[in-house]
Order: sequence, then C-alpha cells, then structure tokens
Amino acid sequence: MNVLITGVTGFVGSHMADYVLKNSDYMIYATKRWMEDTKNIDHIIDNNRLEIIDCDLLDYASVQRAVEISKPDKVFHFAAQSFPEISFNLPSITLQTNILGTTHLLESIKNSNFDPVIISVSSSEVYGMPTKDEIPIKEDNPIRASNPYSISKVGQDLMSQYYYNAYGMKIIVTRMFSHEGARRGKEFALSSFAYQIVKNEMELGDNKIRHGNLDSVRTYNHIDDAIEAYWICSNSDNFGEVYNIGGNYTCKVGDALDMLISKSTISHKLEKSLDSRRLRSTDITLQIPNSDKFRKATGWEPTKNFEDICDDLLQYWREYFNKNKMGY
Repeated sequence: MNVLITGVTGFVGSHMADYVLKNSDYMIYATKRWMEDTKNIDHIIDNNRLEIIDCDLLDYASVQRAVEISKPDKVFHFAAQSFPEISFNLPSITLQTNILGTTHLLESIKNSNFDPVIISVSSSEVYGMPTKDEIPIKEDNPIRASNPYSISKVGQDLMSQYYYNAYGMKIIVTRMFSHEGARRGKEFALSSFAYQIVKNEMELGDNKIRHGNLDSVRTYNHIDDAIEAYWICSNSDNFGEVYNIGGNYTCKVGDALDMLISKSTISHKLEKSLDSRRLRSTDITLQIPNSDKFRKATGWEPTKNFEDICDDLLQYWREYFNKNKMGY
C-alpha cells in the first residue's frame, strides 16, 4: 500500500510522514519543491520506506509524474502557500499554488489508473469573520474569505468538492482550525512568540516579545491530534464530506502568549511589545469550531492540551538554538 504526501517538508507534512512510518507499513512517496529545505524531515530522510519526489504544483507534468511514481492508495494534500501574511504580498502566487496546484493534482489522479482516498486539506480561514451568533462555526456556515490566502483555500475546497461530485473521486475535505506544535514556522504567531522567548533565554534578544493583534480568538489543537484526525479520515469511506476539525482549548492570542511567557525560565524579564508590522490589513477572529460532525462520524477526540502545545513549541526552539547557537 502506498501513501502520497504532498508538501512533506512542511510543518504538517513532516508530522504526517512520521505518523505513517510509526503506525503503518505503508510506503511513503512524498513531494517537495526543487531546492526545498529538508530540515523538517532530515531525521527520516534515509528511511527506506520514504521516497522523495521533486515536484512543483504549478508544473502539471511534475505532478503527473509524482502520481505515476507513487501509485497511491491514499493521498494527503498538504502542499500549499500556507502563510496568510505572505499572501498579502504575493496574492497571485498564493492563488495559483493553492487553486491551480490542487487542480493539477486532482486532474492527474483523475486521468491516472489509480483511485486513492484523497484528503484535501482546506482551512478554517474559509469562514472568514463569523458573527457572534454563528459561534461555534459549523460546516454549513457562510464562506466569507477575507484575505488572499483564505480565498485561495476556498478555491481548493470547492475544486475538491467539484471533483467528487463530477467524477466520483474519493475525496474528503477537512477544514482544520488552529493546530500547533514542534516545527511550526516562526511566521505563525505562537511559534513566533516561542522563538522570541527562547532567543531571549539564550541572551540573544532585548527581552521584548513583539506581537500583532492579541485580541483575536482561536481554538487550538495539538499537531499530533490533527495528524491522527487526518489518518482517521483516510480510513473512512465518507467521501464527499466536509469536516471541521478543531481542539478543545479556546482563548485570545494574548492569553496564549501569556502562557508561553509563564513557562519561560526568564518570565520575569520579558515584556510584550506591539509591532505594527505584525498587524494584518484584515484580521480574522472568533475561529471557534463546532467539530461535532467529525467527532460523531469517527470517534476522534483530542488527547493533548494547550500546555502540551506550549511545551512542545518552547522545547523545539530550545533544541534549535542549542544546535545552531545563534539561531536564524
């Protein structure tokens, strides 16, 4: 049995590869872009059950080649331009990668001799800014994408539903809410906070933790629980379904920062500092999911809490600084 993981060098893709190697006997075929940094998978790069395929979602021929090489029974589609902040500056690339790239993948599979289960990874950001009476957010909530990234994920989401409806492909769409843990890029808020905290612990900073909007509300899920949810999806036959998936812990981003600071060895020295460059031109808040549909269909429940997330982020960056001394 073969698994195709797109975007294996990313945060989620690398954890998915770890999970498959540990919990199954599947052969993994995994895509990365040419010259992509492999630091997230260096610990498994020599595993004989992992084969890396150079691939660019915008190059149809390379996507088609990846499908033909992998002969997949399961596909986890994580490859994307996944940074909302970057999407403000590179809207065209974001739209092309996430919509056209997904279309290339689905079209390649449609035209192949393979009929895999496909987990198409959309995002909670498709809902944009819900109203208070819509909380917690259900799958039938209006889509109000509010930035280029969320617009691109709407496109991926709808193209995935189209390929299921038009061609009967075995597609399940997931709308994962905030998920965090080790290897999360420091472009994202919680990992950025942890990075700055540890940098100051190493006496490489000015004891200020720079931040943007701290009033945005999020529901957090540990990356390990997110990966388990994706795997459970791939073992189901609920094709055509769209699922919200989220954790149990809801708080303001500022509360999350406070907990991270409280876990620092120099918490008494650290102070928060607003950085206007970290404020989005449009921000999304009240990202609170109703995951009942998914939980009832699969029995999935989170097993880790928000403290686990904070501990893992801080430990990840401490190990990074200890290994690299001076950081990025």
